Amino acid sequence: MKLKTIALGTVTLALLACGGDSPLSKKDSKGSKVTVTEQTTEDERFAYMLGVQLGGQNVTLIPRQVGEEIYEDALIQGVYDNGKAAKDTSFDVQLTGDTLRAVSGRYTIKARQMADRVRPDSATRERFKDDPAGMRAYVDSVGRAQKVTPATPSNGSSVVINDSSSDNTKFSYLVGLQLSNQVLNIGGQLEITLNEDYVVAGIRDAAAKIKDSTFALQMSQDSLSALGLRYQEKSNAKQQEFMKKQQEAMEKAKAQANELRGDTLANGMPQKMNLKVKVTGITSQIENLESFKDKSMLVFYFSSTCGHCANTAPKILEMAKEYAPKGLTTLAVASGGNTKVGLLKFKDNAKWDETVNVVWDETRAFGELYSDGYVPKIYLVNPDGTYKLYGGDLDEVKKDIEALLKGTFVKWNPEAPKKEEAKK
Repeated sequence: MKLKTIALGTVTLALLACGGDSPLSKKDSKGSKVTVTEQTTEDERFAYMLGVQLGGQNVTLIPRQVGEEIYEDALIQGVYDNGKAAKDTSFDVQLTGDTLRAVSGRYTIKARQMADRVRPDSATRERFKDDPAGMRAYVDSVGRAQKVTPATPSNGSSVVINDSSSDNTKFSYLVGLQLSNQVLNIGGQLEITLNEDYVVAGIRDAAAKIKDSTFALQMSQDSLSALGLRYQEKSNAKQQEFMKKQQEAMEKAKAQANELRGDTLANGMPQKMNLKVKVTGITSQIENLESFKDKSMLVFYFSSTCGHCANTAPKILEMAKEYAPKGLTTLAVASGGNTKVGLLKFKDNAKWDETVNVVWDETRAFGELYSDGYVPKIYLVNPDGTYKLYGGDLDEVKKDIEALLKGTFVKWNPEAPKKEEAKK
């Protein structure tokens, strides 16, 4: 997985065209904990707006894509659970990652089947070959005519979800988790905390509006649009500020790395692991790696958002536990683009214990020295600081660990980068 440069994305605030709703409507959808009043803050109104936008999109589009309505209460449960999991690393959502991936896979197949049913045949494509607007209208009409299975009626209650729940309930919950991630990302970009109760109120109101066109949202369309423009401007300003700070951080990381690089290998990487590199301790209070001096080490360089890293993490733990009694120290170094909350969650999900020392390359100096921007990376480090970088062959890693712990240092002689041939 490539660690891409993190750029603050522009928040898209295109709203559903909901008509001329009266502002501060007293109508309240079933299960909402809040209403928009004169005392509601602008950030709370923005949270409501996002709920209207994202909730409306999900309730409108997804049933057409998969042939099933969204179970609203399960979606809302997903929003709340994901928000809690983001704040509390000890809290887990109600379905495992494997279950969620399996559900996603099944509904991806459903979506493909639905798409196949509305795909025009060759005769229809020929008929509309000079009329793209007509073709879109035709496909839309065929899509709207497809049967959509109703979901469980919502009553505003919390939902317990487990392996015995229906696929529709699990899928609706997954949609809620994803919607919550969108909201959290937007809040993070704008550096504000978005009140989930107002997001949920917006979701429920959007769903009610779609089912009953006479239902009045709690903010007028003009108010929603004006609010969206204001936050778009804030997003643009934050983006410029973020890009400037990121550039400064990258230049600082390169400068720090150059001071620590020392003699290099043929490929330009340092000959040794410089343990003076600064890190942020996650499982211990350390500021650099000097406490690991003279140790035989297994180093795992990862990102908390990398799926391949998550799959490899349990195998790292297995090796750490197997070889710790024989003298191996295991160090997990998180790449610079992570967050402490995300790292703690990753650690908990991987079930890493005290045999895995976790640090964060917050200054990005480690990555600048020893990585090419891809994760995961696995290294074995000799007590003298020399090391070997591995591909994905864990059997080779284990074989070399056993030799290292018996006194045979690992050796790595990387080739120099090939020079590009001169253009003829």
